[in-house]
Amino acid sequence: MIKVVLVDDEKLATETLQLQLKKLRRDIEVVAVYNDSLTALAEIPKLQFNILFLDIEMPRLSGFELLTKLMPFHFDVVFVTAYNQYAVEAFKFSAISYCLKPVEDSELMQSIGNWEQKQHQVMQKEQFDNFFTAYQVANATSQKVALPTTDGYQFIPVQNIIRCQSQDNYTHFILQNKENLLICRTLKEVEKILSKRGFLRIHQSHLINPAFLKKYSRSEGGYVVMDNNDELPVSPQRKEAVVQLFEMIQRD
Repeated sequence: MIKVVLVDDEKLATETLQLQLKKLRRDIEVVAVYNDSLTALAEIPKLQFNILFLDIEMPRLSGFELLTKLMPFHFDVVFVTAYNQYAVEAFKFSAISYCLKPVEDSELMQSIGNWEQKQHQVMQKEQFDNFFTAYQVANATSQKVALPTTDGYQFIPVQNIIRCQSQDNYTHFILQNKENLLICRTLKEVEKILSKRGFLRIHQSHLINPAFLKKYSRSEGGYVVMDNNDELPVSPQRKEAVVQLFEMIQRD
């Protein structure tokens, strides 16, 4: 019996994965399913199982942070995530098992097979450290982001994103070609990814790409104008960061 645990902040993702594992017609038992990483952190040490199917980008606690806090652990890990070719190289470099969303049944079967071929070995700390280092390098050099859509993922060049705007638990991506994509991610989650690529949070509702900044005005409480002529307010708490950005541009 292969015992597994599923952790992904998207409930639909874990429900789909459960169905796919059942379809494999293998001796697999889903011991637990978590859609909240903090709950997973509290409960996983109490469980006995073989494989953790884990998403990477999650609110509150990422997959990496979760694993770090769980170390040393006595189970293997299969990352189930959506990343481009650069990050995939990091998986391959460290011989880490992974499945790219949307997960294919064949990939899932291969992940189980890989675990069996390793004679039920668990991921070693050195292996995880190597993967994490390679992943960071790959992710930093990546020029695209994967945006979840109703039927899969759309890969968008970062340099084409003018700004992002929150709408409850969703985020609008306003692109250079005037396209507006509504994504089921909070702006806080989006900021966590795009801030590494130079994006700046100027307001509770607005995240901007400084490459498209056209004007900053201190009047009317402070606002910026983007290249597409969108006017966006700057919150009092963010003014200093915006001013520092313009000072850096002037020095350059």
